[in-house]
Parts: sequence; C-alpha cells; structure tokens
Amino acid sequence: MRRKTAFIESLFLHKPTSGYVCPNCIIGNALRQVTRPQVSADRLPRSARRTVSTTPSVTAVNVQKDIPSAFRGLYDALGAFQRQAAVYANLSQIQLAVRGLESENGITRIAVLGGPNGHQTRRLVKVLLTDPLTPEPEWEKRLADLDDTDGRALLLRYAESLDLDERHPLVRTLSIPSSLLQNHKLEILIQAASEQSEENDGGTQAFLVPGLDSPTSATGSFQTITYPVHKALVLAQGLNSLKALLPPRPGNDEGAGVEMIMAVVNTSWSTLSSASEPLQRIKVINLDRAEEAIATFRQSLNNSFNYEHAWYDSGLPKVSTWLIEGTEALPGILKPTIKRLIETLAVSIEQAIEREEAEAMQKQAASVVPQATRDKMTKYLANWAEAAHIELRDELDRAFNSKQWRKLAWWKLVWRVDDVTSITSETLQRSWLVDADRGILYLAGRIEEAARTPQTPA
Repeated sequence: MRRKTAFIESLFLHKPTSGYVCPNCIIGNALRQVTRPQVSADRLPRSARRTVSTTPSVTAVNVQKDIPSAFRGLYDALGAFQRQAAVYANLSQIQLAVRGLESENGITRIAVLGGPNGHQTRRLVKVLLTDPLTPEPEWEKRLADLDDTDGRALLLRYAESLDLDERHPLVRTLSIPSSLLQNHKLEILIQAASEQSEENDGGTQAFLVPGLDSPTSATGSFQTITYPVHKALVLAQGLNSLKALLPPRPGNDEGAGVEMIMAVVNTSWSTLSSASEPLQRIKVINLDRAEEAIATFRQSLNNSFNYEHAWYDSGLPKVSTWLIEGTEALPGILKPTIKRLIETLAVSIEQAIEREEAEAMQKQAASVVPQATRDKMTKYLANWAEAAHIELRDELDRAFNSKQWRKLAWWKLVWRVDDVTSITSETLQRSWLVDADRGILYLAGRIEEAARTPQTPA
C-alpha cells in the first residue's frame, strides 16, 4: 500500500504549495526522521539551543507548545498542511494527528461501534477492560446500567475515581479507574454505527471518523460533528447485522486505514473452530462465554484452568491484543497508532489528489476536439483564406478598372465631386470580399458544430 503524498513533503521541506507538486515520495522521510537518534545539545549551533531567557512564560498569551524535538519537523508539516491545504483530507483527522505529536506518549482514541442498542457494545467494552484478578468494581456496574435512550455517544476515560459527566449535548463522559486505560493511555468512544449502503458508503472513513448528530434548530434539522479516532472496533450481532454495518463494496479510500479497523461478530457458539479463519479483520466472539469465564475466575483462583479455557473459547484474546496493539510508547519514537494515522492521512490525501487529477483530465479530454476534427477545420480555414485572398485581388482589380470607377478620374473631379461618396461606397459594397463574408459564416457554423458535438473517448 502506498503511504506517501507530495503535499505533506512540500510542507515538511518548506516548499511553496502554490504550484503543482507530483503526489509521490513524501511522508516516509518525515516518519523516518522521528526514529533517528537525537543530537546532543552541545553539538547544536548556538542559535538552535533554547536558553532560559527564550523559554515562553506561563503567563504569555501565545504560549508555544513544548513539542518533542524528534517530532518537531512532522508537527510543523502537519500544522502547515492543516492551515493551507486541508481540502484534501479530513480536517478533524489532521487535528487528531497534530495533537498526537504534542507528546511522546499521546492518548490513543478507539471507537467501538455497534447497533442502535448500546447495551451489547457496552458489554464488549466492559469485558475488554475488566481485570479478573480484582473483585467487580463499581464502574463495571455503572457501565452496564447506563441509559441509552437519549442516543448520545459515551466516552470512557481514565480517572482515579468514578465520575459521569453528562453536560455535553453530544457525548457523555464516564471516567473510570481502569488499569488498562491508564497503562496504555486509551480513550474509548462507544457509539451506534451508521448502516452502510450503496448510496451511503464512506469506506473506512465512516468508521475512523464517526459523526455525532447535533441539533441545529427547533425544526429538527441536524448537523454532523466528526469525532476522529485512531482505531475502530465494529460489533455485529450475527452475520446479518455485520452485513448492514460493513460497506457492501470497498469505498473510494480502499486501503487507507484498513488495518486500523476490526469487525467482530457476537455469536452463541464456540469460537475455537474459527481460530484459523481466513478473514484477519473479522473475528467471531462469544460475549456470554467471556463473561462466564471472568465470573468463574473471580469466584476462586482455583478455577484458573476453567477460566483460561473459557476465555480462549470466547474469542476475546485476539480482540484484546488488537485493542492495545501499537499503544506502546518509547522515548524519541513515534507511537505506532499515531504513525499509522499519519500514514492513513497520507494515503487518503494522495488518493484525493489522484481523483482530482483524474477528474480534471476527464474534463479536459471532454473539452478537447479530436485531432481529425481539428485537421478538417484547419483545412476549411486554409481554403477560405486562400479563396478570400483571390477574391480580394480579382474583385478589386475588376472594380478599379470598371466604367463606374473611371468617372472619378482626377481631371473629372471638379464636375463629379458630389458623386465621390456614392461611387466609392457602391464599388466597395459590390467588390470587397462579398463571397468571403458569406464563407466565414459557414465556417463559423462548422466550428461551432465541432465544439458542440459529443466526443467519443479514444
């Protein structure tokens, strides 16, 4: 899969963006640079070193963010792209990538999308976040008993104490003391997934940039607010539900972010037979079996063997591994989830540029007259010009030798002074390119006909 686009390269290398840049070879250089070892401050030029006097005050109005030096180049490139050329990508996704570069261990946001009934989606999230070594905490009960009647999305964040914030009109925030959220710097967005169809097929963007419907007036109209994520987990209740949630055909952005999406199908039968399934991004799980395994282990540590068998039988281990995959943070190295998001942006941008170029070339091809027609029009024009020159030469020669024109001989002007205007006008009207005037009208009609005739692509 190609993961490069020239627009981000032009920004990263501080090239002007006003002219055309071929969409090739870009993001890899910036991504590779963030993995290189850091240069010691003693080896930097004096102008590049930060001193105490140049550090912005905490009371300054425009405080510069303390971006890690390893990410500064990529941060500036994405920031410049966000300001100048965001038309080629989703602006909220660019902003999410920019915020991820503001620290070495940025938060990874994961969307868990399910059907209209959020109960099953919350069951899946609860099972994935549960620590079976501890008694059932209060947040698990609170998460299971939440009311979904208002249709708002639910955002899970880590906090030392349980708290539910419902002030936001679009998203409720539940802060829970989950060790998984804390250790891997995760945020989980729980929302109902939009059904995909031939008319409404957003490809991977429908999952990586879910929309939150915001009422804009008392008339009932809604405005969609995008809420981008780094990864998306789609839950379906059976194959029919999976068919409604997933797009029936690949979207325009096929290949951009596919590895960041996983689909799971909840069933009531054992998943061990599907362990070698060929579809890497569609997993079969059994939530009843997983909850049974956790409850068994919490009853007694002696049930560890039964827990392990039931847990693997539920199919959740692969989903749990995928959930935290790429969330590890190492000093000076870009977090894998953020890197994949930027690569996905690069692919989406390149595809958008290619689509725009294809449309422009198609319009240009439709507006260009075929060579055969142009050659025919050129021949018509050459013939008309030749005939016009011959007519002008012969007719003027005939007019100036006519009896009417000889009436204006110089020695007769004293008696013909009143006839000069009429004789000159009559001579020009009868002899000045009469046939050429009619011929140019015919030629103009042929040119207009050629321009209006639909052209058949070669």
